[in-house]
Amino acid sequence: MDKKVKKKVLQEIPYGAYIVGTRTDDGKDWLMFGTWLMQTSFKPPLVAFAFRKDSRTLANVQRQKGFAVSFLQEGMQDLAESVLDGSFEKVKTQPTTSGLPVLVDGAGWIECHFLEVLDQGDHHVVLAEVTDVGAGNGSLVTLDHFGWHYGG
Repeated sequence: MDKKVKKKVLQEIPYGAYIVGTRTDDGKDWLMFGTWLMQTSFKPPLVAFAFRKDSRTLANVQRQKGFAVSFLQEGMQDLAESVLDGSFEKVKTQPTTSGLPVLVDGAGWIECHFLEVLDQGDHHVVLAEVTDVGAGNGSLVTLDHFGWHYGG
């Protein structure tokens, strides 16, 4: 397989831009920028999210048995960069009913209950049931909107 062509083609897959919210062992909010989310079932509503194997967020998800995903919207690139830099104090969040952090000004959010993990490759795929949702005022942006690429 031609590695340059593989990278180019796989980077054409459209990805959303998300902030994943969890809680640390000591009860602090923990945020992660992520892209690899997909719905896998209507009944029950299931999603799959891919986390890097060595991700602190994945460890939080497995320990807590849950996570929240906020959808980024227009004008949130600086917020995404803050999360990537680990500057969570600049990010306005509110807790879901179960205490997971979601964006105050996002395009919407889902809260998920951890079901199982598929351990293949350099990312783990987490299967989770959507247990709560919230709507925002904007439309979800894709990773391409920021001029960023992940994959390949």
